Amino acid sequence: MRTISIHDPDDPRIAGFRHIRERDLTGREGLFVAEGEVVLRVLASAASRCRPRAILLAQKIGNPPVATAKGVSVNLGEALRNNWVEFWYQPKIALRKKQLSGAEAFARVRHPAHGVLPPGSFMPNASAGDQLALSEYALISALKTAQSLGKLGVNLRIAVNIPVPALMKLKVQDIVRAHRPQIDNWSGLIIDVTEEQIVNELGFASELSRTLLPYGVRLAIDDFGRAFEALMKLKAVPFAEMKLDRAFVVDCGADKVNAPICKSLIDFAHGFGSLAVGIGLEKAADVNALVSMGCDLGQGYLLGQPMPEDRFTALLKQRAAPRPAAAPAPVARRA
Repeated sequence: MRTISIHDPDDPRIAGFRHIRERDLTGREGLFVAEGEVVLRVLASAASRCRPRAILLAQKIGNPPVATAKGVSVNLGEALRNNWVEFWYQPKIALRKKQLSGAEAFARVRHPAHGVLPPGSFMPNASAGDQLALSEYALISALKTAQSLGKLGVNLRIAVNIPVPALMKLKVQDIVRAHRPQIDNWSGLIIDVTEEQIVNELGFASELSRTLLPYGVRLAIDDFGRAFEALMKLKAVPFAEMKLDRAFVVDCGADKVNAPICKSLIDFAHGFGSLAVGIGLEKAADVNALVSMGCDLGQGYLLGQPMPEDRFTALLKQRAAPRPAAAPAPVARRA
């Protein structure tokens, strides 16, 4: 293990961090500890001052390890057949307590020629059948990951993204029944659906929510905000979480338009008993603003970028590891 000085902006090892001091949500400069290519950031001025449940967040040194080359497009069906698809996990943080609350799974394709590719490289041209296959794989993978984490004593609610057309065809309850984690008090699973796709299928969402509730599965609406009026007409909202559209979250700490919109959306979510989630968080000022508005959870590169499952698990192992007992103070001898 080695520490990285945050006082040396010319250090190439921290070239990938923007506004590095702003990233400490406690208002103090954080301790950055490097292990290989991963940086663990402890939300305290020194590791010895951390509370037992302080958050360990991960960032990649340098640029994010996901290909951004324009024009790269791969066939999702081919990727599934060749086992190139994997899932990366992004921490979801309870903003007021500054504690890890859950994680969201994002599909990636590890292509032998192009490297790790984001959904923009394989989802736009994916067939309905391939999207359905990916959705089923995502559910099973999330349930297996929850089982693995449970063996570490970590019980996290994992979220997966599923297109509504695929969700209408999937037998989610059968999948959960077959692969449900065998751990005590399982936190359950979240299925994210986009507002654009679900706003015209709210009846389906309500029925599905009732069906899945006994199985520990809840729905979340992603990119929430633009269909606000449609949801206001409902007597009950079938979503456990409402994830604020990042267009409203960005600069909500200073923007005189976005700030009141975020506050209204958060209040709306709470009025229906749902949790409000701020996504796309990249500025501490926006996090602080959401906390003051009562927002429950947050995600974004400021709080931790998506990472491979093995890396995410390694972080949680370190977080769950028992701390060594402090050595007893020496007894002073009398002269």
